[in-house]
Amino acid sequence: MYTALALIILFRPIAAIVERSASPNFCKCSVHTHCWPNAQVWDEFNTSVSGQLIKTQPLAIPCYPGPQRDEALCAIIGAQWSSATFQSDSPVGLSYPVNLSCPPINVTAGEKPKVCSLGTSPVYAVNATIPEHVASAVNFARGHNIRLVIKTTGHDSLARSEGTGSLEIWLRHLRTGIKYQEFFLSSHDCHETRWTSSTFTIGGGYTWTDVIPEARARNLVVVTGGTPSVSSIGGWMQGGGHGPASRQFGLGADQVLEAIVVLADGSIVTASPCQNPDLFFAIRGGGPGTYGVLVSATIKAWPMLHVAVQHLTISSLTNDSAPLIDAVSILFNAFPDLNDAGYAGYGSWSLASGYGGQLYMFNQTVQYAKNAFDTTLRALSPYNGTALNISISYGSYPDYWTFYTSESGYEPPVGTSGGGLGSRLFDRASVQNITALREMIGIVTGTPKEMAFNNVELVSGGHVFADAHDPYSGVNPAWRRSYFSNIVSRAWDKDTPKAIKAAIQHDITFVKTGAMKMLSPNTGAYMNEADRLDPEFERNFYGSNYERLARIKVKRDSKSVFYCPTCVGSREWEDDSEGRLCRRRERSL
Repeated sequence: MYTALALIILFRPIAAIVERSASPNFCKCSVHTHCWPNAQVWDEFNTSVSGQLIKTQPLAIPCYPGPQRDEALCAIIGAQWSSATFQSDSPVGLSYPVNLSCPPINVTAGEKPKVCSLGTSPVYAVNATIPEHVASAVNFARGHNIRLVIKTTGHDSLARSEGTGSLEIWLRHLRTGIKYQEFFLSSHDCHETRWTSSTFTIGGGYTWTDVIPEARARNLVVVTGGTPSVSSIGGWMQGGGHGPASRQFGLGADQVLEAIVVLADGSIVTASPCQNPDLFFAIRGGGPGTYGVLVSATIKAWPMLHVAVQHLTISSLTNDSAPLIDAVSILFNAFPDLNDAGYAGYGSWSLASGYGGQLYMFNQTVQYAKNAFDTTLRALSPYNGTALNISISYGSYPDYWTFYTSESGYEPPVGTSGGGLGSRLFDRASVQNITALREMIGIVTGTPKEMAFNNVELVSGGHVFADAHDPYSGVNPAWRRSYFSNIVSRAWDKDTPKAIKAAIQHDITFVKTGAMKMLSPNTGAYMNEADRLDPEFERNFYGSNYERLARIKVKRDSKSVFYCPTCVGSREWEDDSEGRLCRRRERSL
């Protein structure tokens, strides 16, 4: 494994390229600086975007003393706070806020309001409804040196849609249509792609909730996220994008055949293997909010499937956690073989809940699925009825979307006040040593007091591995040999002291995620579900693609109009004590 110092040395040539584009003391303009535009300038900008400029305010401000105090409205906000759709419908709503500076107040329960501020939320947002609004916002931010953030639905846990004193491009209502082609024809006669089957062109901020009915009506499958309220062509796709169908058909980024992108200079261009191929490579897995703003993408559509499903639950019969850790270790060790046999799926476990998961196969019978799991079941059986209660059942669905709606397409509660999260991809070699594997499982499971929670995602293999030959894939190459990802998390509430938050974060970053890195040193992490404080994010999120992506970043955005934490080129920037985004000073190594 690289040390942090080795990583900085490895990427220093790229960092130097980025650094030379501006002064080391260069900062973005903020509300209280002399360079901030005055009210007249903002009014003129509002006119240029057809009156779509919003002066933002905290979502829960009706819960706090002041002219906008409204207890009835506060109660409504509190009741809807955990809804992803509710958060998406506000320019400052976030599903997984890193900095919750104005939480809702439960007046009925006797909670007292403390302090409410915008915090790291944008000061203004452009409610873009056409690509030209996006271009105007990019030009305004560049021309006035204002921090720019991009948000569609706000399903993000890495603070990539947050920024103190920023202008936001809000894509929620950019909806220019979902267009179907039975046989794909490039918009500019590009013949570099071999895809000739069905496609959908998604124009703007549609979620999978919007796209799925279009595919279902035509008896087709598209690769979506597990949660349908996620934006279809936003950060999920640009960061790689896995889902229930990814083993069968590839990652979300692999589905993109061409796209329309607003660049840092305000131009609107097509990205494909024939036009702007470097940009096409970058937006297909090289991270969101970095090279431009996607306003349209054409994706593949696949034939319908039938599904065989397995449900597995494992619960402890004693207070001894060792048997549960043994059982999870057996599953991790078996996942590569199970995936090669056709299985994909998701699972979760904690000391309090035990293990629960679903595995599934496409276009196979239930009997085939049972036979494929038989070796693993025999390994688990000695624990059943003694230390553990193991329950397994099978079923089937006649089509993919019935399966998706019943098994995956649910909306978990959001809007929570925070916690630490880390993840790791695992290849076959990393899970072969059962002793080392069990030690890692024990560390990420943690103690009852820690209340750690783990999610395992067997979503790679199959077509994800086959797409390793795609020359236009910006996805971390570790995906092309890793079978699954494990996510470990620990939560805290809004009143948790800073010292305890710091201790939890340290445990996630250096102990639990550190243990996964030690077991699987040559892979990486899925950037959309990863530790936002990963000290080696360049290597872990982007792998060997980082240098190429960094050069594309410099070519396409030499003035650093686009920035988001842990995104390509972000190492050269930092928030100062007032929250302003400033270029780091050159450090001698």
